[in-house]
Amino acid sequence: MSKRNNSYLYLVIILYSIMVNSQDNLSKIKNQILISDFNIPYSYKIELSKLVQPTVGVRTIVKDDKNINIGSSKIGGKPDLPSNFDWPKMDDEFLTFCAQYNLEEINIYDVSNELPSRGIIYVFIYIDQEWPGFLNKKSSYKVIFQENTDELIRTEFPFNYFNEGIFEPSKIKYFESYTMPDDESIILKNLQDNYEDFHNLYHSTYEYIEHLTELDIDSFHQVLGFDRSIQSSVTYNFAEIELEITTQKEWKTKESEVLELSKKYKLLLQLDTDDNNLEKFSGSSTIYFGIEHKDLEMKNFDNVIMAFQGT
Repeated sequence: MSKRNNSYLYLVIILYSIMVNSQDNLSKIKNQILISDFNIPYSYKIELSKLVQPTVGVRTIVKDDKNINIGSSKIGGKPDLPSNFDWPKMDDEFLTFCAQYNLEEINIYDVSNELPSRGIIYVFIYIDQEWPGFLNKKSSYKVIFQENTDELIRTEFPFNYFNEGIFEPSKIKYFESYTMPDDESIILKNLQDNYEDFHNLYHSTYEYIEHLTELDIDSFHQVLGFDRSIQSSVTYNFAEIELEITTQKEWKTKESEVLELSKKYKLLLQLDTDDNNLEKFSGSSTIYFGIEHKDLEMKNFDNVIMAFQGT
């Protein structure tokens, strides 16, 4: 090869390197899928790359409540509430405070502007003291959106509160991340059924996402994006709960309804109980909160649905 050709090749390599390095992470992830050598047609690689969704990653740092600013995102500790806040109950028993998410801290990572630009989302869940563990009934949890955060106070727990359910506080740090539909999702059925290399491409993409961002595959905390499920897609669980399916036989007879109904739900957030001291009430489980697309568009959090998955 001539020096001239060598120089041209060198220039191409330099330009390609500049182009790749100047790409945002989403473009890099999509490009990684497209250039992969897995035995999957390019058209399907394009299809998969389009499904990669910006996601708000969540990392927790154990801190004393006094070292966490009032109104900051956190798990556990005492909540920061308006003075006139009506603590949610189930059958006259107070729900347990689990977490608060300050949306102004999330803004920069919510690139599709799906959440309100300001306010706090609070998560409360009932703990069954006889079992004991988190309980999942329609009235056993409450996700509350508080838009005005100007006059919040660090609030003491109510009288007769279940003190064993007080969790040690952890400050939340958000980061840029990305997710794809669950690998068993109906969205990816075509790829699953037709290509043996699909799962290799799928998992290598997540490894690449982990490399680019702070995503920890062992931590299931998250806001928005596709659910990172422990079993199959949690949107199926949301549909099962709505249809009140309790047995495998019922699931089989209503499978088409479940699949269709699951499409109306989107992940709002997921809370990993295998973090700090939440696990004492649910083992190695993740709590998922779903919201209908239309409700999220209207900033309506009254109909949020909850599901559990565990190992």
